Amino acid sequence: MPNLRLIAAMLILATVAGCARWERREPHRLDAWIGKSERKLVLAAGAPDSVHELKDAGRILTWRSRHTERQAGAISTVTETRIVDGRKVLVPVTRQEPSFEFHYECTASFEIDVGGIVRAHNMHGNDCDSFLK
Repeated sequence: MPNLRLIAAMLILATVAGCARWERREPHRLDAWIGKSERKLVLAAGAPDSVHELKDAGRILTWRSRHTERQAGAISTVTETRIVDGRKVLVPVTRQEPSFEFHYECTASFEIDVGGIVRAHNMHGNDCDSFLK
């Protein structure tokens, strides 16, 4: 009869191995800025919205953008059949769909070392595709 402890240990090991995750980050287009100078970054992106000085370790430059777009609802005219004085009558009816607001934002930060070289970046938001394109 097989050793129950050995079987239990193997089951636990298989479960843990199955749960292990190996994260691999996909390359990002902003990775091209790593190793470039802060000067080139600022010339391309404009003045940052904030600069956070790191104690003896350079600084973090951050750009933020926010805007809202409003899309008016569509206006349509349809013909409805109505009963007027016992007769069917075609009546045009105009309707307007509700309007929508879309809120967009992006925050992009770059870590600059003491030598003025970009070392890392971080970006989040729903409108970051156009940053530094």
